[in-house]
Amino acid sequence: MRVKVYAAGYCNFEHIDDDGFMSLPEGATLNDVLGNLGIPRLFRRALFTAVNYQQAKPATPLKDGDIVSLLGAMSGG
Repeated sequence: MRVKVYAAGYCNFEHIDDDGFMSLPEGATLNDVLGNLGIPRLFRRALFTAVNYQQAKPATPLKDGDIVSLLGAMSGG
């Protein structure tokens, strides 16, 4: 299956093709996407993650054609 991934600049884009899609096996979860992006498990809960524009937890199962979005914590001052 293929999912569209919108990831932050600090992620590893090795598993994302030129069109922004990541190929995953059937039964994959959001956690699999986060792993492919090189995000350590410790930091995964600190991210805002969404599947099809709805907030999602790392254990959320994915379907072909889903859209995964990631936002990291912002700092300002």
